[in-house]
This record gives sequence, structure tokens and C-alpha cells, in this order.
Amino acid sequence: MKGITFGKTARLVLGVGAFVIILATLFIVYARQSSERKELETNLAGAQTQLSSLISGRGVMETQLAEQQDKLAEAQALLNSARGSFPKVGASIEYDEVLTELAASWSLEVKSLTANLPREKKLQGVTFLTVAFDVEVSGETNGILGMVSDIAKDKRFASATVDVVDITIPQRVSLWQVREPSTAKIELVGYSYLGE
Repeated sequence: MKGITFGKTARLVLGVGAFVIILATLFIVYARQSSERKELETNLAGAQTQLSSLISGRGVMETQLAEQQDKLAEAQALLNSARGSFPKVGASIEYDEVLTELAASWSLEVKSLTANLPREKKLQGVTFLTVAFDVEVSGETNGILGMVSDIAKDKRFASATVDVVDITIPQRVSLWQVREPSTAKIELVGYSYLGE
């Protein structure tokens, strides 16, 4: 059996066919690479835009960080100042003595004076010890009002608040009857700084 031989024309057709197949394959590969390259260029442009935004945003964020640190320092200074204005536990003034003194200065009689057990109170992360004082006084109405006013103004009560004032003024039945003295119940809450 004799091998197959191709004529010139057949070889030319086979060569051109092979060349066309190779050329078509190269074109397809080039088209895919071109499409991928365009997509990569688009992604790269987006990434560069994001990078530019991040770099410019970094300056803004650093400025905001500096502002927030300044505000934090101011708040810390205010907190330290506030802590200094509250008496420490054990260094708290003796409110009962001061209340007795104020009542005497207005010619009032102290009927009762009680202090409740201290309780902890937390306010925005700061712990305070609170002590409630109840004082009952009797005397002239003007004297009671004067005592309440003095409590509000007295620097010894700077870390205390008057929570309740209940004044009772007895009515006269006749002009000849001696009026009973007015009475008042005053609730005062003192604050001492405990810490965080």
C-alpha cells in the first residue's frame, strides 16, 4: 500500500486552513485579553479614585480626631473640677449641725432631725454617695422661709439639694386665739464623691 500524497493544491488548501484556524484562535485570545484589560483598567481607575478619596478623607478624619480629643480633654477637666467641688467620703460636712445652727438663727425649734443611711447613686459613670436628711422645724412662717433660703445660699450646702419643703400654717379660729406655730418638713440630699 502506498502512502497518501497530496497534491500541491491540497497542501496549499490545508496550509491556508491551518493558518486561518491559528489566526482565528489568536484573534479570539486577543479579544478576550482586550476585554479583560479594559475591565482591569476600569477597576484600577475606580481603585485610584477610592484611594484619592481615602487620602483626602484621612485629613478630615485626623482633624475630627483632634477636635474630639480636645473635647475629651475639656470634658475631663470639667469632670475633675466637678469632682473637686464634691466632698470626699468622710470629709463631708455635718449637715445636722449646720441645719440646727440655721434653725436657731431664725428662732426656729428643731422638732426632729434624721439622716437616712447613705446610698450609692451612679450618674453618667460617676458614683456618688447620697445621704438624705429630714428636718422638722416649727416657728414663724417668715423664719421657715428664711431658713430654706439660707440653705439654698449657704456654701456649706454646695453639694446638696433641697428636695421637698412641706410647710403647714395653722389657721386662727378667732382673733383672740394665739396662733399655733407654723411647721415645716424639709428634705435635703447631700452628695459625696465616691469615684468611678
